[in-house]
Amino acid sequence: MGVTPLGAHALQQGMNEKYQLFTDLVSGAADIAHYTPGLCYDAVAFCLALQGRISYDIMTGRGGQNLLPVFSFDNGALWGGENIAQGCAVGFKRIGNYDPGYYHAALAVGGGTVIRGVNSVTMTPGWPYHFDLQNLQENDQGVYFHDDQPIEVRYV
Repeated sequence: MGVTPLGAHALQQGMNEKYQLFTDLVSGAADIAHYTPGLCYDAVAFCLALQGRISYDIMTGRGGQNLLPVFSFDNGALWGGENIAQGCAVGFKRIGNYDPGYYHAALAVGGGTVIRGVNSVTMTPGWPYHFDLQNLQENDQGVYFHDDQPIEVRYV
């Protein structure tokens, strides 16, 4: 399950209450840890569910990496340094000789290229902290790196 009992209750609230909670989460005034079990995919999916982009049934029936197909990152835009709209899910995928799967997800919080997430020690260690994607290392071929590994960043 991708939500805590409090998270499930929040998803059953009216549109105004869900919008206020989403706004509080984006700003960092509320902590996602009260609403999800602490995995990056769950945190991002919960925020998408508050926006009406993921159903209550999916959030209460799945969790963790089982949410990756719901994001559909491979169909999203490849990030190349541009601003990302608030509320977009952002996926991080290793490229080259590394595991080709998405190893992390975060939420664009507006303000250009700023994200929030959980469970990435060097990027988004906890929801109260934000990270600017402009701080990712980039080589002269335009390839981004995280933890010295080449990555692709996509958003939906």
